[in-house]
Amino acid sequence: MSRSTPTSAQARRERRAAARLERQPKVRNQPLRHPAPAWRSPAALVTGAALLLGLVLVFFALPRHQPTGDFLRLPPTAYEPGLARGDVLGSDAAPVVIELYSDFQCPACKAFVTGQLGALTQEFVRPGLVRIEARDIAFLGQGSFDESLELAVGAACAAEQDRYWQFHDLVFWNQGRENRGDHGAAFIGRVADHAELDRAAFDACIARSDLRREIEGTTSAALGAGIQSTPTLIVNGQRVVGVPNYAELAALIRQLAGGGSPAPTGAPAASPS
Repeated sequence: MSRSTPTSAQARRERRAAARLERQPKVRNQPLRHPAPAWRSPAALVTGAALLLGLVLVFFALPRHQPTGDFLRLPPTAYEPGLARGDVLGSDAAPVVIELYSDFQCPACKAFVTGQLGALTQEFVRPGLVRIEARDIAFLGQGSFDESLELAVGAACAAEQDRYWQFHDLVFWNQGRENRGDHGAAFIGRVADHAELDRAAFDACIARSDLRREIEGTTSAALGAGIQSTPTLIVNGQRVVGVPNYAELAALIRQLAGGGSPAPTGAPAASPS
């Protein structure tokens, strides 16, 4: 069978259709654009950064577990011979006397010791204008192993070896959580070793019950005198409660010293009671 040929009219229609297709604009394939995720907006990024910073600050503000092993942070303090005797720091002839009431578990006491005691010692104790007398009390301790009391006993035993202030500073610079076992017997032993105490004499002292009664008596006397919080500084009879403003404390000391001659810090002193 022969193949039929298209008519001229059909051929013309096909040519016109082909011409129309040629005249239509060509559309290029372009990638689809999706809207940016909401989390990439400037406001979301700023908010996320603020939240992250807040979490970091909260993390560093949380109380820390005490480090394990023998590691302790060493305080940037040193006491030359004659400056520290027992639990007294400075000359017996100093015109200004500060009675320092503190609890070894007290965070505010740590803030005072780590933030101001060094400057106070350098500016006023070493020149002979101030004498600091420690009054360790046990306000915060709880339970069968009263950490505040046991730390104060350890400090009293260190005082018997004239290493009180070394022990004192080590405890505050490594202070742990309150009543959570961070200041147990192992911690106190590490502090004693870093304070370079005779451990045999120290351990024998720790076992004594009379020191605990003495500290409990000091605590009761402080409460009876109206001392309700720590730190409390009695500066020539004037009471300063809480962490003091250092500039105000320095001004008070200068006023009380009255321009008198500094006392020699190396002068012989009576043994502390």
